Amino acid sequence: MSENSEEKTEKTQIEGTIEKDKVIIRDVEAITDFYKNSYIGTLEQAKDGMQALVLESMEVLLLCERRRILLWENNDPSKRQHDFESLLSYFTQFDERLWYKYIIYSDLRKRGYIVRTGYGNGIDFMVYKRGADFENESAKYLIYAVFEGTPIELRDLDLISKVALSSRKDLIIATVDQLSKPVYYTLRRFSRAELNTS
Repeated sequence: MSENSEEKTEKTQIEGTIEKDKVIIRDVEAITDFYKNSYIGTLEQAKDGMQALVLESMEVLLLCERRRILLWENNDPSKRQHDFESLLSYFTQFDERLWYKYIIYSDLRKRGYIVRTGYGNGIDFMVYKRGADFENESAKYLIYAVFEGTPIELRDLDLISKVALSSRKDLIIATVDQLSKPVYYTLRRFSRAELNTS
């Protein structure tokens, strides 16, 4: 079965509620489908004691692109339904680098990797190997996104390389070229002794 035919037979669309820079899903079927089957979102306990699925902006954009989520302006179904462009515009107010980060996030997901956000220390994504159980296994890669026109300090590179080294993960520098294609570079830490071997 081709990828296009799979998209045409996608499951039902799920309603969500926008809360600032996140979207909340409370539908039990969606929690199973999005989180347990597709590894999208973060489970949290709602005030009523029920589980809720919290989606980051990039996850919302992915689900919108796949036509899996329904969202309305001001969370009012009588108002305009959000499309991809309006969601991108809305969420960009919270993260001006969102579009470039989404390109990287979407590309990694299409390649079959499990991608999670929120590692800290300036690292944008944790990436698990294909088929991994992210709840019980460790991420294999840390992704640090660098974008054209944004300078990066050597001390920042040194810091994140130390973070990757101490956590035994491979550090990948990701950027987006002029054609909006993601490019990945492996960053390897080396010592002065290695430089003096020639």
